[in-house]
Amino acid sequence: MRYRRMGRTGWQVSEVSLGGAYLVGADPDRAQENVRSVVNRALDLGINYIDTAPIYGMGRCEELLGRALEGEARPFYLSTKVGFEPEDFDYTRDSVLWSIERSLKRLGVPKLSVAQFHDNQVSWERITAPEGTLEGLRAAQQRGLCEYIGVTGRAIPLLTSLVETGEFDTVLAYHDYHPCSQVAAEDLVPAARAHDTGIVIASVLAGGLFGHRPRREELLASMAQTERRRALDVIERLQEEPGTLARSAFRFVLADPTISTIASGAASVSEIEDVAQASDMGPLSPELIEELRRLP
Repeated sequence: MRYRRMGRTGWQVSEVSLGGAYLVGADPDRAQENVRSVVNRALDLGINYIDTAPIYGMGRCEELLGRALEGEARPFYLSTKVGFEPEDFDYTRDSVLWSIERSLKRLGVPKLSVAQFHDNQVSWERITAPEGTLEGLRAAQQRGLCEYIGVTGRAIPLLTSLVETGEFDTVLAYHDYHPCSQVAAEDLVPAARAHDTGIVIASVLAGGLFGHRPRREELLASMAQTERRRALDVIERLQEEPGTLARSAFRFVLADPTISTIASGAASVSEIEDVAQASDMGPLSPELIEELRRLP
C-alpha cells in the first residue's frame, strides 16, 4: 500500500481507503462478523483511513464499526458525516453538534479525525449563515470533538464554491470521478489543489459499472445509446489491462496526483483485497488515461 498527503492536514493516508456504505454486507444476521472481517483485513493491507456516516444503515454501520475498532492498536483516521439522518435534519449549528456527539457515542471514540457534512440537502446560505452548518463544525472542532472539518456530496458547483472559501480541510466527491466521468476533475479538484484541501474520491466503480458483471449489464441496459456505447468502449479498453475492472477504475483515478485517497465501498474481504492491489500496481499509464479521455 502506498500513501499520499491528505492536503493541509499533513496526514499520510493510504491511497485506497475504506468507505462504510456497504460495510454491513448482504446478510443482516452476520453484519457484525462481516464488518469485523473487512475492517481487520483493510488494516492488515495498510489501509488507514475509514469513512462512514449515520445514514449508512440508519446508524447501524457506525455502531458495528465502533465495535470492530474497539481496542484496535493499529493507527487509523476515522471520519463521519452529518445530514440525511434523521430526515428532518436542519443543518443548524446545534443540530450539527448533536449529530457529531451521537456519532461519537455510536463509534465509541472521543474524537473524530474529520467531521463532514453532506451538501446535497443544504444551501450555501444555511451552511455559511450565523448559527449555520459551518459554525457547528467549527464549534465541534473547538470542543475537541473533531480534528478537522470537511464537506461531501455531488453538487459539484456548490462543493467547489465551499472549497474556495478555504474553510474546509477535506472534500469528498462521489460518482463524479471515474473512467466514464471526470466532472469532479474540471473545477473541484483544481480548487482543492489551490487551497491544499485533502481530496477523497468515492464510488469510482460508478454504481457497479466497473464491478460485478450482472450489475454492470443491468446498468448498461438502462443507459441511453450514446452513453452505453462510450461505456462499452471504456470497459473494452480497460479489460486489456491486468487485473479486474474494479482495480483498473481505481488505477484510473490514482493517475491524478492531486487525489489523496479513493474510498472503497467494499462489502466483503475479497472486494477490499481486490481494489487494494490498485495501489501496489500503480496508476494507469498517461497514454491510456489520455486515450480514455479522448473516446467520443
